Amino acid sequence: MVYCGKASQGCQNCRTRRIKCDKVRPQCAQCIRVGKPCPGYRDQLSLMFRDESSKVIKRAHQQWGVPDTSEQGEGSGSSPTPSTSSSSSATSPTSTLTASPISIRRRLAASQSPQSASSAITFKREALELGYRVPTEISINAVDRAIQFYIEHYVIGLPDEPKVGQELQGRPWVHSAITREIMAAVGLASLSNINGDKKLSTLSKQHYGRALHNISSSIMARHVPELDLDVILRAVVMMAMYEVVRGRDEKPAPGARTHIMGGAAILTSFLPFHQSQSEGLRGLLQLCFSMIASTQGAFQYTSPEPNNMIPSRPEPQTGEGGLPPPFQQWLSMGANMATPKEIPSTELILPVVELVKLSGYVRSQHFIDGQQATTDMIGTALALDAQFGAWEDRQDGPWTVIEEQVSDNFFPPDAVFEGRYHIYTDMYFARIWNHYRWARIMLSQLLIESVQRFPSSSSSLISDKKIQQIQDCLVRLVRDTLISIPTHYRHPNLQPEHLEHFDKTQGGAVIGIAGIPTLLFEIKVAGVAPGIPRHYRTWAMGILETIWAKMGMYQSKVLSGMLAKTIESEGSPERGSPVWIKEEGYP
Repeated sequence: MVYCGKASQGCQNCRTRRIKCDKVRPQCAQCIRVGKPCPGYRDQLSLMFRDESSKVIKRAHQQWGVPDTSEQGEGSGSSPTPSTSSSSSATSPTSTLTASPISIRRRLAASQSPQSASSAITFKREALELGYRVPTEISINAVDRAIQFYIEHYVIGLPDEPKVGQELQGRPWVHSAITREIMAAVGLASLSNINGDKKLSTLSKQHYGRALHNISSSIMARHVPELDLDVILRAVVMMAMYEVVRGRDEKPAPGARTHIMGGAAILTSFLPFHQSQSEGLRGLLQLCFSMIASTQGAFQYTSPEPNNMIPSRPEPQTGEGGLPPPFQQWLSMGANMATPKEIPSTELILPVVELVKLSGYVRSQHFIDGQQATTDMIGTALALDAQFGAWEDRQDGPWTVIEEQVSDNFFPPDAVFEGRYHIYTDMYFARIWNHYRWARIMLSQLLIESVQRFPSSSSSLISDKKIQQIQDCLVRLVRDTLISIPTHYRHPNLQPEHLEHFDKTQGGAVIGIAGIPTLLFEIKVAGVAPGIPRHYRTWAMGILETIWAKMGMYQSKVLSGMLAKTIESEGSPERGSPVWIKEEGYP
C-alpha cells in the first residue's frame, strides 16, 4: 500500500477538459452548462493508495533470481501447462516451485495458512508428482512459528493488549487474512534477524508483498464506513513495524513513514463515520507525533565543525520540515475534535512542529559567531523553550504524572531504572508526555551547543545561571524518559508481581505495539544527550540490546551501537563536555 497524496476530486469530464469542477452532487455545474451527463466522483480513499504489489513482487523476483511467471504467461499467450513444466523440470533438475504455473503458486500461497495443513501436505505431494520441487524454505511450520512469535513478543502483555493468549480468541483482527500475512512477515523478519537465517528473510518478503496486496485490495473494494478500522490500522502499524524490524540505519525507514502517512489518511477519512471518535482521534494524533519523530531522526547533532560553523546537511523531505503536505489538515481536524482532556496534546504538537522547522533550518544553514543571524537563531530557540516550559507548568488533573518506588531491589535493575516507575491516567497520556520529553531534550541540546560554539552571540541572551537551568532540565527529562520505559515496554525479566504495578496505568493508546518504534527513538535521544551521568547511557543501551535480542528489531541494534560509541567517546580528552554523536552517512 503506497500513500499517493490527495487526488483531484473533480468529475471525469472536468478533469478531461482540465477545468475547475464545483463538485456539486449529483451533477456539477460545468456538465449541466454544456448539457452532458455528469459521470460522478471518484472514491477519494481508494485513490490515496496505489496497489504496487506486482512491482514489489517483480523487484523481489529480480533480486532473488526468480523468473517472473506473469511475464512468461503474457509472452506465450497462456499459462504453462503441467506437461511443459514437467518436461522442463526433467531437463533442469534444480527447477523449483517458484518457476511453476500460476495456479500451483496460488495453491502454495493458500497452503501457508496454519488452518490448512492437511491440504498443504496433499498439495506438496501432487506438486512432487508433477515434477516440481517444493523449496524447503517455504514451510508452514516456519510461518506458524512466526505468527506465534509475533503474538508472544509484539502483542501479549503490552499496554492496551491482552495479558494472555486466550483473550485474543474474540479479537476479529487476529483471524483476518490481512493481519495474518503481515504478522507472519514481521515474525519471519524478526526470527531471521535473531537467527541469521536468510531463507526466513526471503519468506518474510513474500508475506509482506501479499499483505500489501491484501490491504490495498480491501481499501479499494469498500467504502469508508464499511472498513474494519481496527483491522486496517493494525495492518498499517504492522507494516511500519516490518520496516523497523528490517531497518539497517539509525534514521527511520522511508517505508515506515509512508505507512504512517497512509494510516493518518485512513483515519481522517474514517473519523466522520466512526462511532468512537475519541479513539480514532487519539490514533490520529499519535500518528502525527510519530511522523514528527521520524523527521527528527535526521537532525541529531553531530561533532563540531571548524570556524564555528554548523554544516549544511539538507535532508530529502516531503514538505515543510519533512512533514507531508496534508499534515496541517490532520492537525486542524484533531484540534477541532479534541475533548478537554485531549486539548493539551493538540497544544503540544504546535511547538513540536516549530522545533522540526527550527532543526531543519539550523542543519541547512551556516552560522558564524557574532553575526545577527546566529543571535536570532538562539533567540528563537529560547522562545521555543519557554513555550515548552509553559506547557509543562499548565498540566494537572488527568495529565498529572506520579512517580513511585516499591522497595529496594524489588524490581530487576536492568528492567526498571533506579527501581522507580510512573503512573499515568492512561497510556495515551504516557505517550504524549514522552513526546514532550524527547522534543525538549533535543531543544535543550541545541541551546547547550549554541552556548559552547557561539559564545559572543549567546552571551547577551543566556547567562551562566540560565544554561545551568537548561542542563538540569535536560538531565531531569532524560531520567523521566528512562523511568517511563516499563510503562511502554515489558522487559522479559519482569514477573507478574512486577507487572501489576505498571498496570496501574490503564489502556487508552489504542494499539500497544504502535508505541515501540517511537520508544526506540526516545531512548536514543535520551541516551546521547549531553552532560548526563554515564550510568544513564549504559542502562539505556541495555534496554536497546534487550529489544534487539528478544524481538529481533534490527534498528534497536543500530541504536544501541550509537550509544556504545557515545560511551566510548566519554573517555576522550574532551571528557566532561557534552557528548555529540556523528551521524552515519555524513562526511
